[in-house]
Amino acid sequence: MNQPQSVGNDLDVQSFINQQPLSRYQWRVVILCFLIVFLDGLDTAAMGFIAPALSQEWGIDRASLGPVMSAALIGMVFGALGSGPLADRFGRKGVLVGAVLVFGGFSLASAYASNVDQLLVLRFLTGLGLGAGMPNATTLLSEYTPERLKSLLVTSMFCGFNLGMAGGGFISAKMIPAYGWHSLLVVGGVLPLLLAVVLMVWLPESARFLVVRNRGNDKVRKTLAPIAPAVVAQATSFSVP
Repeated sequence: MNQPQSVGNDLDVQSFINQQPLSRYQWRVVILCFLIVFLDGLDTAAMGFIAPALSQEWGIDRASLGPVMSAALIGMVFGALGSGPLADRFGRKGVLVGAVLVFGGFSLASAYASNVDQLLVLRFLTGLGLGAGMPNATTLLSEYTPERLKSLLVTSMFCGFNLGMAGGGFISAKMIPAYGWHSLLVVGGVLPLLLAVVLMVWLPESARFLVVRNRGNDKVRKTLAPIAPAVVAQATSFSVP
């Protein structure tokens, strides 16, 4: 295998990733990003599944729920637009963990809303987290995958969104008749909160971000070492194109 492009002992991060086989460490990033997008899809579609039971319990017509069903989508727009600059400043991992906490926490809070106005605000806030999750998961995954596999793995990750929406249908069909409309939002809140804890421990920061922000060679080396320890150990500095 060719050695990653380097000048002296300076390691080109992208070239290094491109020339290594996909490691278990990188597969972990793929799986975690897939789970983020899966739960993103589940929470995005939640209102559509609970609307009939919700309108019946609260005694309102479906038209009155129109703004509520759109609130998360509007929040997603603002979340997506605002998360990019935040990720460039504070890192992909921090923004991803924050996004999952936001949409998980407000989804759980939505389960205990007592009127349409409360639910409208809570779904908008949920949407902020939903919108921030997918683009940053895509970016982080792209930065950890070699060019030859990038298209396949990113596309596979995006499938998680549709699977999450479909999974919400199966979950709601079982839980709503037995436990009420609140139950789907509780599931859509608790699962992301549990995932956020896993992300704090297992999700690495973007090596590209660490290099660009001059966070120190030791941090970059620790982040990249699980991919190919022998190659990374020989590097005295790191760079990105």
